[in-house]
Amino acid sequence: MNAVTVEDLEKHYRIKSGRGEDRVVHAVDGVSFEVPEGRTLSIIGESGCGKSTIARMLVRLADPTGGRILIQGNDGVDRRAIQLVSQNPWSALNRRKSIRHALEQPLAVHGLHPGRAARAARVRELLELVGLTEEYLDRRPGGVSGGELQRVTVARALAVEPRVLVLDEPTASLDVSVKALLVNLLLDLKQRLGLSYVLITHEIDIARHLADDVAVMYLGRFVEKGPAEQVFSDPRHPYTRALLAAVPGLDREPGVPLTGEVPSAVSPPAGCRFHTRCPLAVDACSRTEPELRREEDGRLVACLRADELR
Repeated sequence: MNAVTVEDLEKHYRIKSGRGEDRVVHAVDGVSFEVPEGRTLSIIGESGCGKSTIARMLVRLADPTGGRILIQGNDGVDRRAIQLVSQNPWSALNRRKSIRHALEQPLAVHGLHPGRAARAARVRELLELVGLTEEYLDRRPGGVSGGELQRVTVARALAVEPRVLVLDEPTASLDVSVKALLVNLLLDLKQRLGLSYVLITHEIDIARHLADDVAVMYLGRFVEKGPAEQVFSDPRHPYTRALLAAVPGLDREPGVPLTGEVPSAVSPPAGCRFHTRCPLAVDACSRTEPELRREEDGRLVACLRADELR
């Protein structure tokens, strides 16, 4: 069974223009993917491409305009089955309340581990899972480091025993050494608890360490999707190549870095949405929208010139 199945997911926002007319922002424009149980799918791309909008729809913080989301085959809203770990732990927790309160609250809301003793034992267990001791229980968020606080948000997400965690830029606010510790923790928890992850990140190095599969997103759509090792070692879409060209230390030939600005999601370019920035674009790219097509090696690529990039 798949932990997550997403079919033709869309999120469009209506906004008022300066003339008072309605305009549509195509934040997510028809994406589909599956996350098998026990695996991690990382969705990567530049800021504003729609990654975090997908995260919000997965945990029902935003309603899709179209498409369907199944969590373990269920299309109902089971808030215990999937939980979010957000980018900023300071904004995710109440700064006036203790860490004990942060961990007890989801247990109380869902009626789990009733009774003071049982709930206290579960809170201690959650702290132990993320490598923290009981001394943190009576601290407030302001008295805890960023890395420790992100561990608390992971513990809170695990409180209701979810099967899927959505990790929305979980390391973006942390320094390098603390990032490594959190990545190792997430790998350990995935194995120990049998979790599945949807990782949203613009940090390629984090995706390389955590992901089993990768979906590359540009302006609301996927342009390449496949096993992480395959995509990172031999990217087939010009956008993927450009993203990886900006990452130092990758063991592959350098590509052409990205130039220019991302077009507006209010009026995406006709044809291939990447053609306005693509160094390999030809006339047909501005007229024909490429389908996400399966290649011989099994990956999916949306590029009219994909055969030439092998």
